[in-house]
Amino acid sequence: MNKIEFFTNDRYLVLKTLYEHQIEINNAEICPITQQEIADALGCSKAKVNMVLNELIDNGYVQIYNNTKGRYVLTEEAKKIMKKLKS
Repeated sequence: MNKIEFFTNDRYLVLKTLYEHQIEINNAEICPITQQEIADALGCSKAKVNMVLNELIDNGYVQIYNNTKGRYVLTEEAKKIMKKLKS
């Protein structure tokens, strides 16, 4: 599976939600959004969001910011993928 195909489902929706909620704090772009807030925005369960986030983390697209609950950072690879998918 290529990198773009990896994002042709719920992974894309979660990543897009994170991408759209990025803010800059102390020279770092973070996504201050909880799994429940993502689930509510997408109309799915928190368990589904948790599963997808773990896949994104395991595949190197998302990191947890300072080991803080509800704070995520998109990797450069994730930002590149989002730019490709948005064009």
